Amino acid sequence: MIAIENNTEFLEMERCRPALEIRFRFVDGSSRVFTQRDEETAEGIRQRINPTHLFNQSRIVVADHYSKSVFVCSEINRVDFVCKDSGFFTIPPDHAELVELTETEFRKRVPLNEPARLERREQRRQVGDLLVSFLYLRMRGGSHVYLMNETLIKLPAENQSFMQRLLSKGAYCIRLPEGGQGVLNLQNLIGYSVYPGVPEVPADVWMAQPDAIYETLH
Repeated sequence: MIAIENNTEFLEMERCRPALEIRFRFVDGSSRVFTQRDEETAEGIRQRINPTHLFNQSRIVVADHYSKSVFVCSEINRVDFVCKDSGFFTIPPDHAELVELTETEFRKRVPLNEPARLERREQRRQVGDLLVSFLYLRMRGGSHVYLMNETLIKLPAENQSFMQRLLSKGAYCIRLPEGGQGVLNLQNLIGYSVYPGVPEVPADVWMAQPDAIYETLH
């Protein structure tokens, strides 16, 4: 009986869910959420979105019958497009998966307070093997993004392409667990950590152990 009730509640929630929910998260820590319940209108918005160039424009405008809101792209950390359509989803082509985690989920997979349990960068891996890594991104304004990334092992010379992408100041598309995708504004990326990182590091790397206190606290 409980299972039937839970399933009924889930179906009711799905029925009431808007066709598209747009979530803006800004550098100053504030956020705004807009919803569109009409499927056809929502699909029109999705078709017009080009995630790669989302933050190249000077502003994003959202309007309804009563108001118009204008947001300056340089002050946006991310825009999430939450929807049921699994087809509306684009991650970098060399990724098998790139999904957002909660901080709690990230901490379970990356035990920063127990360094002995962390997976080392230097491991015997073959080109083409699947590598699962966890990313911790720091954005302007003190916000954080936690990701799980699945990708295939590349040749050593290609491994730096991942760093170049994150430092490109472009956009980075991630999958949202509730459906849809988020687009991160890399212009507002302060830095990131990868666990485990690849064995190869730049020639000008500084080799030093992170302080656990600073890694585990905001």
